[in-house]
Amino acid sequence: MIFIKTTRIWGLLAISLVVLLAAACTSSAGDRLVFVTMADGDSEIVVVDTKTGEATLITDNNSRDLYPQWSPDGKQIVYMSDQAGNMEINVADPDGKSITRLTHNEGDDSFPRWSPDGKRLAFISEQEGAPEIYLMSAEGGRATRITSNDTQAILGDWSPNGEWLVYYSESTPEFSSGPSSALLIEKQGLWLRNPDGVNLVRITAGDDRDPVWSPDGKNIAFVRWDDGNADLFILRKLANGTWQDGVEVTRLTQHEADDLSPNWAPDARSIVFVSFRDGSAEIYSMRVDGSNQRRLTKNEADDLAPDWSSDGNRIAFVSRLYGQSEIFVMNADGSQQRRLTNNTAEDFSPNW
Repeated sequence: MIFIKTTRIWGLLAISLVVLLAAACTSSAGDRLVFVTMADGDSEIVVVDTKTGEATLITDNNSRDLYPQWSPDGKQIVYMSDQAGNMEINVADPDGKSITRLTHNEGDDSFPRWSPDGKRLAFISEQEGAPEIYLMSAEGGRATRITSNDTQAILGDWSPNGEWLVYYSESTPEFSSGPSSALLIEKQGLWLRNPDGVNLVRITAGDDRDPVWSPDGKNIAFVRWDDGNADLFILRKLANGTWQDGVEVTRLTQHEADDLSPNWAPDARSIVFVSFRDGSAEIYSMRVDGSNQRRLTKNEADDLAPDWSSDGNRIAFVSRLYGQSEIFVMNADGSQQRRLTNNTAEDFSPNW
């Protein structure tokens, strides 16, 4: 491995990128990784080419810029920022030359997710009080509220065909006691909502969170909490049925330690996830039926937030191997693990 000089110098920001000796090879759009760094004292968005080591600072301000997500066509990055005073949704070009603020609300707007066709954004907004899910054009404009839960709605994922949004409700100090506690139990589970605001469907009733749709649209992976323990499950439609007709739920993991953060391979045949079964958080992979569970990282330090590259060949993740969190990349089988960032700050939230 070698250190590659970044393409720009940004005052206090000093990111050293560690890449393969073969870094001079030709890169494709799928080689670019976006992540968050705290290298200049607050959170900024960075894009790095994982093959060449060329890095571009997307944001450079004194605010919090978080949760970057590539658009489906790789031409834009959406993220949330409190530069305006409260959290708002912004989009930026991957060269950092153009940033557009999309929301202008009094309450926080956060955790945006692109529709599969890249034309719309779903996000959480507190513009009317309680956090609810809203939908707007990817170009901005008036947003439409599509949930009304009286609890904290947490956006999960779009279905690959754009027909559904899956979400769940989560307890917070504001929504965790008194009548709201009973309401949360009533509202818990995974829910489907058509983006047009119709056809609300409750598909599970457990303490289920973090739903992620498989790329082929057949399954939803999720985390179920039971008696303080988290395991991974998947659900699918009944044979010859629709999502409204009921679902079949399959348990994939069963350990005393928590299993979290499922992330689908692009071919929908494998899942990577985080497991604490070895004492620290490590990255594992398994087949869609839960078989062939393999440990990919063995760092004796927390390895978190796995994210699969679009070609299915690599996995980005966050590791605390050197103390602070850094961005790492490895092959899909766990081989050739390499440190992508090297600084004394926190780096997190990688997204291909």
